[in-house]
Amino acid sequence: MKEELRKEWFALMQEGASGHATRFKLRGMRLAQLMRKIAPDLSEAISAGLNAAPSSLTRFAPNVVPRSDAPEVLIIEERPVLPQEPIWPDMVESNLHRLTAEWSSLSILQEAGLLPVRTVLLHGPPGVGKTLAARWVALKLGLPLATLNISATISSYLGKTGQNITQAIEYARTTPCVLFLDEFDALGKRRDDQQDVGELKRVVNVLLQAVDSWSGPSLLIAATNFEDLLDPAMLRRFELNIRFPAPARDQIVQILRALDVPSPLSTSLAPKLEGRPLSDVTRLVTQARKRALLDCMNFTTALQLCAQELQQQKSSRQARREMVRLLHADGQSAHQIARQLRTTHTTVLRDLKEIQGENHG
Repeated sequence: MKEELRKEWFALMQEGASGHATRFKLRGMRLAQLMRKIAPDLSEAISAGLNAAPSSLTRFAPNVVPRSDAPEVLIIEERPVLPQEPIWPDMVESNLHRLTAEWSSLSILQEAGLLPVRTVLLHGPPGVGKTLAARWVALKLGLPLATLNISATISSYLGKTGQNITQAIEYARTTPCVLFLDEFDALGKRRDDQQDVGELKRVVNVLLQAVDSWSGPSLLIAATNFEDLLDPAMLRRFELNIRFPAPARDQIVQILRALDVPSPLSTSLAPKLEGRPLSDVTRLVTQARKRALLDCMNFTTALQLCAQELQQQKSSRQARREMVRLLHADGQSAHQIARQLRTTHTTVLRDLKEIQGENHG
């Protein structure tokens, strides 16, 4: 038992240091459960702390409106706002448009004794647009987006997690909305997972029944970065399964152009960003705009510098020399470049000398 507790404490510290709030809470719940017999007071204190802590997983949600009839575990956006116009691979876009077309033609389907797709699973690596897709669907259908706050839902008290989920499901069954279950793997994990907390295994059964018998005026959308962690029975229950692939070069070029990056620059930057989350692409452009404004340089140079900083495969010296070259070409002096890169004036002069030697060579 001591060795098991030591491992759990160590794992808890790792999750906390890494900023994984949901995993931290799950580990804390397991630790509280293990200590219930040998240190009941400490177990109770851990449980109380986990349940009292504010959620750090709540996403930025414009137009969030508190509703007296909604359970506390749901974040309601009456009219979701898109941070930018989404650009998806053809297959993803086709599936999403088919989904919204079915719901927009609900009366036609009902007259024929048919129903639109009611349960959808979105899966793929982080940052590929799954949350954006749920928000886009809700906006297109004119429905509020009701996002389950995972951190507030999971409780160390026996039966409480299941009750929280049931409340959210019952709300969506009676109130038209898009019920969005993000980080679904935290709830729908395999029941044979030996590391899981017993309470969450019971939660899987609650979700299986809910997805299996889903009815009412709402659309259920779940999203996960880790499809292989989900219980196989859970995967079979969803009517529509949409896979979001890692961003491809063409998709990145389109996004950069949509963000007003010149076409030639978009094309040259795309290979450097291929495989990265789409959120990195939009964040890169935002950072470049701020850098251009605050550091008094043109946007193209700022964007190239920001992209250069993302390239981890290059050595720090190579990356610095490339940034020196870009800043020098932008007309900045060696002193200005040194301040920008937080290095010495002598280092910049040496880099410039080597760059000039390469150009002459």
